[in-house]
Amino acid sequence: MKKILWGERSIGLRFFAPMESVGKSSYLIVCSDKNYDITSVSTGDTRRKTRRGLENVEIKQVDFKELAKLGHQLNCDTLVRQGRDPRLCNAGNWKQFCDATEGLDGFEAWGAFSGGKLASFVAGFQMEDHFTLLQQSSATEYLNLFPNNALIFEVTRLKLASPDVAAVSYGPQSLDAPESLDAFKFHMGYKKLPMKQRVMFNPLITPFIGKITQNIVHFAAGIKLKSNELSKLEGLIHFYLESD
Repeated sequence: MKKILWGERSIGLRFFAPMESVGKSSYLIVCSDKNYDITSVSTGDTRRKTRRGLENVEIKQVDFKELAKLGHQLNCDTLVRQGRDPRLCNAGNWKQFCDATEGLDGFEAWGAFSGGKLASFVAGFQMEDHFTLLQQSSATEYLNLFPNNALIFEVTRLKLASPDVAAVSYGPQSLDAPESLDAFKFHMGYKKLPMKQRVMFNPLITPFIGKITQNIVHFAAGIKLKSNELSKLEGLIHFYLESD
């Protein structure tokens, strides 16, 4: 860690640790039910939407070259719906990501198609026996077909049916998003796996990290609306101050 902080001139580090370690109590969002099926999805509205979605769209694997062309607009639609900075939707960066992952072992992309049009996609990566969902985006015009429900259900089901996969992960608790945004994942059968998130700042910066700094960053984020960088920084400071 010292080598990274000093040698790489890093501002800070964020990593995950066991519950008995130092850090902020948090969770990883995972599903490890090897018998995952439609009954794993919450009863009521979510299960109904999932069934409808499976009837409305076709789920199939997508190569990253195709995703580079089709996925950009879905990323933009998703950012706008989430109220995030639309400048994050950069076509060049997206193509670079897809070009870099094309052909690499472990990376996969899956899409939900309606009439041959991409309605939703998810990109994931398998490390040992865990498959992690890295990014999910969807087209606003197709949301009434419930492609997200169908896609996540089918990818989760297929992966957990594989003997090589013990769990599918949706990633950790977000630094800056309210927990309510994770409700969809929990309704789809995912659970909280307790762990700690630890944030370490460079020793040169650490003396200046406190509630006053957090308030300043919060104020700056309010002035610069939808600033992804400032909201993430505020989240990092919050997690650092909440560590035990």
